[in-house]
Amino acid sequence: MKKILSLILLSTVLFSCTDDDIKSEQNLASGPKVVGFAPSFQTVSYFVDEGTILRKFPLDLIGKGNGQYSSTDLDIAYEVNYAESTAVEGLEFDFVGSQGSTGLITIPAGGSFGEFSLNVNTGNLDPLQKTILVLNLVSAPDGVTVGEQYKKLKIIFVGCLSNITTPGVTGLYNMTVSSNGSSGSRPNETIVLTDVNTFKTRLTGGWNVGGLPVPDQGFNFIDICGDITVPAQGLAQGSYSNEVRGLTDDGTDGVVADFATGDDIEITYEITFAAGNTTYKNTYVRY
Repeated sequence: MKKILSLILLSTVLFSCTDDDIKSEQNLASGPKVVGFAPSFQTVSYFVDEGTILRKFPLDLIGKGNGQYSSTDLDIAYEVNYAESTAVEGLEFDFVGSQGSTGLITIPAGGSFGEFSLNVNTGNLDPLQKTILVLNLVSAPDGVTVGEQYKKLKIIFVGCLSNITTPGVTGLYNMTVSSNGSSGSRPNETIVLTDVNTFKTRLTGGWNVGGLPVPDQGFNFIDICGDITVPAQGLAQGSYSNEVRGLTDDGTDGVVADFATGDDIEITYEITFAAGNTTYKNTYVRY
């Protein structure tokens, strides 16, 4: 059953709410059809040479406008943003077929998405740092608009395994959480590995252990070569409809200060509340 509980703001939270800037949302219920990249960044992770692997990245029909799928193909023009890209054609990737540094991504008639394809050269991903290929959507057919917040896609090539902790080992940290000028300490905070470069904390926000009447109060985050991403997720592993999410669209919600050892982690994120979203900064220092 889908959980529909929502926290307005409990007295067990240590900090008061503030109104933070939130990215405005495109109106998808009326007007033209809306297309774009959702999510706005995708990771491509390989840690050994598996040869050349085809990867596909969706371009979505996010808003249907009149409520109907298009009866004709929608050809959306894109171009590579070389000023922001660090990945190199022929090294990390190669274009596929007719798609190149500029071209079209087609959402077929009656379809909800099109695809941009790359051949990924897994043996050439950098084991020490991420590299990025940035695409910009530049035009769409009449009656179709590119959503402002969906017009850019960052494809992040990852060849480095995180050292925050390893399978079967729990990282133990002294955690400080701060918000709205106040701070508090949470000793013996744990971080566990749940998937490749993906981790879960024990606590979220200003709550102490047991501060929420649910089995798991943690939030999930991803370490990409020392850069932290907090993906959008339900509070307390989905126990509440309040959303925990990072503040950026490019995977830089925090940092691992010493990537070689996984020590000294800083993560900034927000929790949505009806009274106003609240931003938190968590700092983890390994014992």
